[in-house]
Formats: sequence, structure tokens, C-alpha cells
Amino acid sequence: MLKSVQRALAKCQRSPSVIHWQCPRRNFVSVRTSKYRGRFSSSLRYWPWLAVSTLITASLCYYDQPLQNDDKTDAFPSYTESVQVDSSVSDFPLTIDALNFPVSTTFKLLGYGQRHVTFLRFKVYALGLYLAENDKNLVANTLNEAYLHKYFLEVDDSKTTKENLARFLRQDDSKSVMMIDDLLDSGMRMLAKITPVRNTDFKHLKEGLVKTISKHPDVINNKETLENGLEELNKAFSRKGSVRKNDDLIIELLANGSMQFSYHDSKTNEFEVMGVVNNQLVGKFLFSQYLSGNRSPSPQAKKTAIDKLVTLL
Repeated sequence: MLKSVQRALAKCQRSPSVIHWQCPRRNFVSVRTSKYRGRFSSSLRYWPWLAVSTLITASLCYYDQPLQNDDKTDAFPSYTESVQVDSSVSDFPLTIDALNFPVSTTFKLLGYGQRHVTFLRFKVYALGLYLAENDKNLVANTLNEAYLHKYFLEVDDSKTTKENLARFLRQDDSKSVMMIDDLLDSGMRMLAKITPVRNTDFKHLKEGLVKTISKHPDVINNKETLENGLEELNKAFSRKGSVRKNDDLIIELLANGSMQFSYHDSKTNEFEVMGVVNNQLVGKFLFSQYLSGNRSPSPQAKKTAIDKLVTLL
């Protein structure tokens, strides 16, 4: 019996296939150590330290992410309270009111986008368009079925009033200008928040506003009145100097058609009321350009604002 067991053990030792099947890991290690004896055996000694270092690094990365999120949450308590217009500047609040800004009422975000210039599409500023919370009813009261049939012949009777009005606002530049101008004439209050994404100055901001206003299609019929209004704009916008990236220019369109400019220093969190333009055409033409026509300074802001207005019809 003992001899038979010894013969079986000797047979197993002579069979390399059996040894390989029973100990594949040991066989692999023996091959590696025989071919790279110096390097492999020395690296084995450092594996525990490498493993510990990897675990520590992974833990730090894991805990660093919640800390970053907490920092952002401190600035903006909830993602529902702000929206990112451009990653290089602070998020835009969904609500602007007299508690935090030098404004006359509460405004809700209507649309937002970026302003690009030149064929290279350099980003200049982020733009937010706001509507007075108490003036939402003016949209449906002004752009209603009676208005539609009074001023437009191209009404599709197979569609609802809302569908027809939405089509004109979105697809017909000339009709959209007329509709937005009538909304502004109804006393609808609005606000524009302009936040530069690169350092600029007050002169460039003012020149940009004048160019936008001057592109309104009704300028040709109101040259003299508008010239007086632009002169008033120059006086109200008399501040000179630089405007840092992430500072804000706040433009409020009041119920009487006048327009107030304010400046927000993002570093000190201080506000300054710069001046008021009483000429009604200046504010009307500026906000009309933001919301209608084919020459809006920010087509993205115009589209998102119109999409929101349509929901109020």
C-alpha cells in the first residue's frame, strides 16, 4: 500500500501538466521571476506601499468632490435658484428683486444667452432678460385672439390663437418686431443683466447699446426723437473707466418707458445707480432688439425668451 502511494506521488511530480493545472499562479510567478529576476522581485517589495498610496489618493478625491459642491452651494443655495449662462462668470439668478438689486419690483428670468462678435464668434458678455413678475398677464391680455385677427391676415384657421401667435413670434421677423413693440407699449416692465466674460470698459458697453438701438427697423421713422434720446443716454451713461469680468450692468425698463442703468461691482458687492433715460424710444428699441427681429445681439437669449413668452399666451 505504501509503495503504491509513493508511485502515485512520483508520477505527479513527473507530470508537468498536472503541476501547471494545480498551481497556475505559482507557475506564472516562477516564469516572471526567472526571466526578470532582479526587477520583479524588488518591485514586489513596494506593492503594499503602492496599494496604500492609491487608496489614500482615491479617498481624498472622493471627499474633495462634496467639498467643492458645498462651496458652490454656499454661493447659490439651490440649483433651481440660478442658471449657468457662461462658465466663466457667476450663475444668473432666476429672480432679481429690490432686496438684492436697485430695482423697483421683482423680476423673473425670461431668457438668457451669450453675445458674440466678429466671424470668429468671440464671446463678449452673458445676457439675461427678465420680466416683471406682476406683468406676466400683459402678455396674454395684449397678444390675444382679437389682436391676432385685427393686425394679421396670414392666420391659419386650422391652428389655435396661441399656435398662430407663437408662429409669428418665432418665424416671422417683421411680425415679431410689431408684436414685441406692442407688448412694450402696454407698459410691460423688463430688465437686462449684462455680465462681461472678459475685461472691458464703460465706453465699449455704451457703444454696444447704441449700436443695438440703432438697428431697430423703426429708427428711420423716428430719427430726430431718437437722436435726442441717444444724447440723453450719453449723459446717463457718463461713467468712465474699466469694467471687470463678472461685474454687472443692470438695465431696468420702467412702466413709464424710461430706463435706469445700474452697475454692480462683483468684488465689493456694491451697486451704483448711474442714471436714467426718460426718452421712451431708447428703452423700447433696446428691449425690442433683444426679443425680436433678425439682428438681436444674442439670438440664443431671444429664442429662450420667446419660448418662455409663448407659454404665457
